[in-house]
Amino acid sequence: MTALAVRRGPDDEGFWNDEHVALGFRRLSILDLTQAGHQPMASPDGRYVLVFNGEVYNHRELRRELDQRGEPPFRSSSDTEVVLRALCTWGEAALERFNGMFALAFYDTVERCLLLARDPMGIKPLYYLDDPRGAVFGSQYDQLMAHPWCDRDAVRLDVLGLYLRFGYVPSPYGLIERTHQVPAGHVLSVESGGAPVVRPFRSFPQRPDAYLPAADVDRQLAEVLGDAVDRQLISDVPVGTFLSGGIDSPLVTAVAHQSRKDLPAFTIGSADPAMDESAEAARYAAAIGCEHVVEQIGGVDAHAMLDDVVAAYGEPFADYSAFPSLLVSKLSRQRVSVMLSGDGGDELFWGYPRMWTTLEWRRFHRLPQPVRLFAHRALRGTRRRPPLGSALFDSIGDWYAHKHGWADMLAFAPSLPPPPPEFSLYDSAGASGDDGVAQWLRRVEIEGHLEKMLIKVDRASMFHSLEVRVPLLDLDLAELAAQVDPRQCMGNGLGKLPLRRALAGYVPASTLTTAKKGFTVPLGDWLRGELRETFEEHVIEHPTFLPEIWDRDRIRTVFTQHLARTHDATQALWTLLALQLWAADRLHAP
Repeated sequence: MTALAVRRGPDDEGFWNDEHVALGFRRLSILDLTQAGHQPMASPDGRYVLVFNGEVYNHRELRRELDQRGEPPFRSSSDTEVVLRALCTWGEAALERFNGMFALAFYDTVERCLLLARDPMGIKPLYYLDDPRGAVFGSQYDQLMAHPWCDRDAVRLDVLGLYLRFGYVPSPYGLIERTHQVPAGHVLSVESGGAPVVRPFRSFPQRPDAYLPAADVDRQLAEVLGDAVDRQLISDVPVGTFLSGGIDSPLVTAVAHQSRKDLPAFTIGSADPAMDESAEAARYAAAIGCEHVVEQIGGVDAHAMLDDVVAAYGEPFADYSAFPSLLVSKLSRQRVSVMLSGDGGDELFWGYPRMWTTLEWRRFHRLPQPVRLFAHRALRGTRRRPPLGSALFDSIGDWYAHKHGWADMLAFAPSLPPPPPEFSLYDSAGASGDDGVAQWLRRVEIEGHLEKMLIKVDRASMFHSLEVRVPLLDLDLAELAAQVDPRQCMGNGLGKLPLRRALAGYVPASTLTTAKKGFTVPLGDWLRGELRETFEEHVIEHPTFLPEIWDRDRIRTVFTQHLARTHDATQALWTLLALQLWAADRLHAP
């Protein structure tokens, strides 16, 4: 199991066990590169043992607090030892003190109790298998599948439906029976002879009684973001930043450059102007004054890229922006071991247009559906014509689920059961009023779409042994974002206005972009060309995964339409192909 994570941790390995628990670890050395940071790490008295993936950015403050208690002196400068000592001192309550990204396992040899915990924003992954014989856990889903207790043939068809619709497996689910994910901000405890118990320890901050005055938002944002970036620059290995043509990563790059003038910024360019942001990124780099490393991707070998995507994702995953994420991670790893990313700004500060349109048309859903459909037809050609989605769907929750997924994917496997009854991410029944709906929209983005984006970035970066840190998801910044009135974030056809104003303090107004292109790869053309035979073999002719459930005639029809360019089915076809390639590579691996 540990060997499967060698790319996640190429620098060291370690093992610990007694007659009840076995722990294994692969290390990517970031803080304290000596053997003093070796894991699994035991407390001085040997009672407690820890394996810990990630970074706790406030470890220096916690170290000082522990020192003042008269504890034995620290043996290392690593944050791992701080995490261990904090858990030894405060127990499970220590988790609320950690500001960072982490997945950890903490074992008490005396009480024979194991704690698993995952950071509040879900940046780091944590999977587990619940078996009558015990619990198995790991940072990668394929680690669970490698264990002899995992019955790879026992597929949860209701979870398969979630994958087909949304393009990933959302937490807390796993595709194989008895496999799960520890949800963000939750802890799982297993005591000797007992079943795992999962409970939250920290959630996204709740809406305050009163929002921050508008005059205070920009000042506090500058202060909190500056502190967050400074904390996440701490490293004993080289650090860089991702740089796109949007708003968030340029803002992180600009703030970081104030503290570290030597940080390089990395961008992937494309020969296709529709998906190339390198010119916009170059303008940002020039305005910020940072070194800018650009690699133009031309004739990429589609089969080589496909092999990397399959190898990097140990679980079914259908967001094909994984391809460029792997490319920019590979480019960055040539120079640095740690990168700062701009992920999270859209979710925290209402940056997605779908959030504004949903708010704009939420009252429309109060009308009977026939009235909505009539209005949609009658107002054709006018600026006030309601979107078709708002006319077709019964609730804003149904409409928003449609915006995040593809319900028609379920027609490819018509015998699938409904989703798990407790899956309620898109249930909008409790959201009322503009403010209530706005808060609901942000929660859905954080618990749904952001989770998918973090999966993409974590797997792509760790495939190249690169740690990616996310300053915009700093817990202090999340606390601040919860105090900002949604109306202060949206206006003039734009979102995340506080972040835009913050960036305007570093670059000329003419540099700011109003729309992000989003770099990708020409996967639709690849499916018509280099990957056509691969698709036909793995999806239509000889599917590895549950061949009896697929409507192959329907799949063949859609693929034919795609080949003829009468219908662009890139996302649907890739969702099917990614699943089958995962199954061929991992599900039936020895």
